[in-house]
Amino acid sequence: MNVQVPTRSGGVTNVAYDELPDHCPVCLNGIQPLDLNTRFHSDELIESILRCPRHDCEHFFIARYSLRRSAAGAIQGILRGCVPLTMRNSQHDETIIAISPDFVAVFKQAEEAEQRNLMLVCGPGYRKALEFLIKDYVIKSHQDKADEIKRLNLGKCIADYVTSDRVKQVAARAVWLGNDETHYLRNWEGKDLQDLKKLIALTVHWIEMEELTEAVMKDMPEGK
Repeated sequence: MNVQVPTRSGGVTNVAYDELPDHCPVCLNGIQPLDLNTRFHSDELIESILRCPRHDCEHFFIARYSLRRSAAGAIQGILRGCVPLTMRNSQHDETIIAISPDFVAVFKQAEEAEQRNLMLVCGPGYRKALEFLIKDYVIKSHQDKADEIKRLNLGKCIADYVTSDRVKQVAARAVWLGNDETHYLRNWEGKDLQDLKKLIALTVHWIEMEELTEAVMKDMPEGK
């Protein structure tokens, strides 16, 4: 999309946008935004005022583009994000909230960092959330070892204290990818943040299944 942007000197600059936003950052629905042809232009970015066309939203929002000059001299606008931004937060089962409210809180902040394109800090945030989840989960069954567990390396904590094979296998792999997010060098070049999030989701799932199964067994003991 080509647009003409007024400059501070009173002229206009032709800018080729790489794309328009395809989601409203306020209502989070897929849209084709209305361009109000109102823009702010600096040496580094362009801000365009757009509007959601959905009748149950119709909010104004700002799309921010960074500027890049092509080899041919044309100015390109690269979409970097939109504001204001409504956060999409994962919903966690009450079982997980009861085990580790700190996991839920840290995971939420990591999600918000990711949605704000803070990609250098959201990975370590997800790794921290995983550590809270695993350690709170094993402390629940080993209250007498709580101080020791808190000090343990997370990999050793999983190896020594997690008894469920399902949880142990997926949590160990989540730690591998989580460590890649916090260390200078990556060991798993073919894996990325989305793979880490999938492994955390699997860890959450199997912990939920273990906890629910244990609750059913206690509620319905054999022999009746």
